[in-house]
Amino acid sequence: MMGRKTSICILFYFILIAKVIGQEVNFAPDIVFGNRSVTYKHLIKYTVHPKLSVDNLTLFDTEYGNDDNNIYFIRNTISYSLTRSIRVNTAIGIKNPGAFGTVSLSFISKLPYFTFSYTGGSTYQNGFSLEQTIVTSYSPPFGNRYIGYINLLVTGNISNDGYTRGLQQLKIGVRKNQITTGVAMNLDQFNNAKRTMTNVGVFLKYNF
Repeated sequence: MMGRKTSICILFYFILIAKVIGQEVNFAPDIVFGNRSVTYKHLIKYTVHPKLSVDNLTLFDTEYGNDDNNIYFIRNTISYSLTRSIRVNTAIGIKNPGAFGTVSLSFISKLPYFTFSYTGGSTYQNGFSLEQTIVTSYSPPFGNRYIGYINLLVTGNISNDGYTRGLQQLKIGVRKNQITTGVAMNLDQFNNAKRTMTNVGVFLKYNF
């Protein structure tokens, strides 16, 4: 597993990059203070062309006093829009337990206050697996200055060995200007759910 000091160094590296490139990208970091660990996640997205974009998704989950249970995920993706709703993606990255590569197809639907995306494709990491991801977000306005926030992320990898990796992340909160805060729950499963971890707490998110 990636050690605590390495995780912190990489975290500050990405924050520095985001500050240097400033307004040229969309940068949305969030942090969860939970009962088991502290989880940091961000998405940095840059639109090269109306049909072409690149992004970096990074996650570090550091358990209190136990580096053996740290979780890390770094993925760099290039996406090309075939239509307004369908994108083809290719990605490389590193996650427990090592490097991986992915080719996938995404379907995205956007309605007022609600977005839904489904991504499915093939990932290679010590063998091939079918990787599927669903992301939904609901952000209804209320009052004059506040916006509700409900976000659900579900992803899973299935191979010949079964359900090799899965995670679910749920956040419910309120947004005011660029800051969103509320409650969060992260669930992680490894090796056919023989190893599972739960983290429940509060989160803070900032949209640059």
